[in-house]
Amino acid sequence: MKILKKSFVRRTKLFRGGLIAFLLTGFVVQSEATIYTASYTSSGIAYSATYDTSQNGFTSWSANGVNQLALQSLYYSVNSGPVTLLTAASVATGNAGSGKKITVNYTISDGTIQDVMTLLGNTLSESIVFNNTSGTDLNNVSIFQYSDFVLGAAVGNQTVSITPAVAGGYATANQSGGGVAIIWNGDAVGYTTLVQANSSGSPFGAFIGSGTDLDNVTLTANITYAVFGYEFSGSVAQGNSLTISENTALPVPEPSSLALIGSGMFVLALVSRRRRD
Repeated sequence: MKILKKSFVRRTKLFRGGLIAFLLTGFVVQSEATIYTASYTSSGIAYSATYDTSQNGFTSWSANGVNQLALQSLYYSVNSGPVTLLTAASVATGNAGSGKKITVNYTISDGTIQDVMTLLGNTLSESIVFNNTSGTDLNNVSIFQYSDFVLGAAVGNQTVSITPAVAGGYATANQSGGGVAIIWNGDAVGYTTLVQANSSGSPFGAFIGSGTDLDNVTLTANITYAVFGYEFSGSVAQGNSLTISENTALPVPEPSSLALIGSGMFVLALVSRRRRD
């Protein structure tokens, strides 16, 4: 009887251990990131953009392997509710004419939000559309876009200057540092467009508060990773949509930088060959 009891206890422990291992394995598989990449070559220069599901946002825009972006993600607020990060995206890559695109779809209780990033030449453009499928008019919808730029892995200070939208034009964030610059334009025709820089490197909190507005204050971000945010807001009737358009020209490494990179690779290859000899 004791032998049978010990055998039963042993099998129970083995089963329990196997079950725990199985559950942990399932958790790891589910938590693995999926990275979607759109690549495009124009005039001999390779451009690419990536979306990382573990970060719930775009994590790189690059020209010839030099990345400009640390993170760009979307948040939303409906009827002055809390500012909430958009997660659980459905993502796909595809063609956009002669260019490439990444299409990101989110579903929220009040509708759907589609974010399409397009690479064409050295131009990177973005279209964000909120569709109100709630069955009722929404008096105050806000789409927030938080952008954290690295500008070619620059070490040292970067600055962001803000030009608010005037007479319905684009609101512009002009960011420089590390020898490159990005001028990012954003607008939502028929809606309010606000933009603000932040020097803390934090996406929200003191940046905009919870459920409050960006205020178009011009700040300077003297940190390695500089940040800014857009807010596009207004009333959206049932069955209607709020459409946002944005664009920038991706900077490319200077010819001297490319030559330096090329010579460095040649030296490394030469040293490696000598070591083998």
